[in-house]
Parts: sequence; C-alpha cells; structure tokens
Amino acid sequence: MCSLRFIENRQNVVLVGSPGTGKTHLATGLGRKACEQGYEVRFYRIAHLVEELEQALHNNRLSTFRKRMEKVDLVILDEIGYLPFSKEGAELLFQITFQSFTNKKV
Repeated sequence: MCSLRFIENRQNVVLVGSPGTGKTHLATGLGRKACEQGYEVRFYRIAHLVEELEQALHNNRLSTFRKRMEKVDLVILDEIGYLPFSKEGAELLFQITFQSFTNKKV
C-alpha cells in the first residue's frame, strides 16, 4: 500500500475496524504521501462531502464541483456510516462516488 500502486492500478482501499484503531491516521498518511509524490488528493469526512454536494446542487454549481473532482487522483472518505443524511444527499453521494469510482480511486 505504501508504494501507492493502488492509485495507478485504479484499485480501491477500504480500511475497516473499530473506532480508535488508526484507520483515519493510516488514510491521512497515505494521502500525505500521495501529495508528496505529486498526486492530487482530497480528504472528506462523509457528512461534510454530502453537505458540499447539497450546497453545490442548490447553488447550481454541481457541474463545477464534478469537474474539480475529475482532476483528483485520490479521494479519501472518512467516517462513513456515522451520521445519517437525506435521500437527496445519499443520491448525490452515490453519483459523485460512482463517477470517482469509474474514473479515479476512492
């Protein structure tokens, strides 16, 4: 994983474990290393990403948000499943992660 080949190979990495086991720390370390090697990286707590997506939709800026995301090599999503969000938020999240999944790594 430390070689970051998963980015070039378009493979996803899923870190699963109980709270406090270091998932966020490990993901942050991978993201930092990717940045140091010239990759474009975004780190989102899932609730904040959904909030940004909903704001972009309501401000007619969703297309702009998607275009920005297309330039990202690695998207790190944290705290998945901790907080519920609206149906609209869930649909937007699905759209953006599907887009990233088919084009980039999540």
